[in-house]
Amino acid sequence: MRKITLQALRDIISIIITEDIGIHRTSKMLLKIDDYGLENGADVIDEEIDDFIAGNIYYDLDLKEQLIDPGLLGFDFRKVRISDNWFKKFKDNTKKWSISKDWLNANFPWIDLTESNIPDVSETWKFDNAKSPLWLKNTPSYVTLAMNILKNGKLLCEMNWRDFEKLIGYLLEEDGWKVEVTKPSKDGGIDVIAFKTDKNIGKVKSVWQAKKYKQNNFVRLSHVRELTAIRDYEKASKAMVVTTSRLTKDAIEWVKRDIYRLDFKEHMHLKNWIESIIMKK
Repeated sequence: MRKITLQALRDIISIIITEDIGIHRTSKMLLKIDDYGLENGADVIDEEIDDFIAGNIYYDLDLKEQLIDPGLLGFDFRKVRISDNWFKKFKDNTKKWSISKDWLNANFPWIDLTESNIPDVSETWKFDNAKSPLWLKNTPSYVTLAMNILKNGKLLCEMNWRDFEKLIGYLLEEDGWKVEVTKPSKDGGIDVIAFKTDKNIGKVKSVWQAKKYKQNNFVRLSHVRELTAIRDYEKASKAMVVTTSRLTKDAIEWVKRDIYRLDFKEHMHLKNWIESIIMKK
């Protein structure tokens, strides 16, 4: 028996899937599944490792949860005791899934698409205002961009990911929050930190994660579990995930268990939020 960190196991996965990751990325591009803005030849990223783990039919559920959940301290600080036989089986099962047709063809059977209310084509979201209001001249470009996207019947996932983060910050400021948009990272961390003082309960700190996903790519359980850990690390009152897509069933169930300190805004909630802010103008 020997001890190994969960990060070391994830690194092994990364090494094994590197050889054929280009095929997987091409399949995602053809299927119009979020490719995380990567090009063939780029290093394997954590989101791709999470995708691989979540879909691997040769991993048991407990192993998946261990490998996807970083906990509060991260994968480097979490160790497991394994046997040589287990380690060999782990590498064999990793290799077997990495060359499977389901993985290479980006077939994601673990994502439930049956209850999605998101249309196959862009839904027409229009404002009542026939002409652009006078305040538009002083409106940040990313807000104007979001308005134009909605007016033209397109989806917000077509925004640049950084503009989308700034849009969330702007909406919070308009709602009375003091906002800090964090440095660009695209690493699954916090995108916006917002502060407000309530006259009854005092100071409130919230952390926000922006997920600019295409309509057929959902926020998963691993994402909201990670956000829970970051919220606790940041000592925030509440954490929010905002997405242009929607959450999977298990992700929603996780949020509901911690609803006073964790919540989400999906595509329709986001659309309504934008419209409510614009109507204030």
